[in-house]
Amino acid sequence: MALYLRKVIHPEAHDNYRVVLKREGDEVEIGSIGIQHNGWRLGIDTAIPMRVLETQGKGKNRRECMRQFRAAWDRFAADEANLTEFLNAKRRPC
Repeated sequence: MALYLRKVIHPEAHDNYRVVLKREGDEVEIGSIGIQHNGWRLGIDTAIPMRVLETQGKGKNRRECMRQFRAAWDRFAADEANLTEFLNAKRRPC
C-alpha cells in the first residue's frame, strides 16, 4: 500500500494536502495533512466510526505529520476488515 500527498488547490489552503492511498491500481483519498489555525494537523477521514485519538494528530511540520499519519494508517489498516469497510464507505456515492 502506497500513500502519497496531493496538494490542495484553493485560495484559502496554504500547504494543505490530501493523503491518497494507491492500492491495486486504485486511488482513494483517505485523509489530510496541512496547516490549520495553530499549526500542522493530520486526520484520517471518518468514513466509518473510529476513535478520534486514532484518527487525528498534530506535529511540528509536514514530515512529522506524514510519519504520524502513516503509523496511524498502518495500525488501522492492519485489520483487513477495517480496511475493507473503510474503502467500501469511501467508494459509495454521496
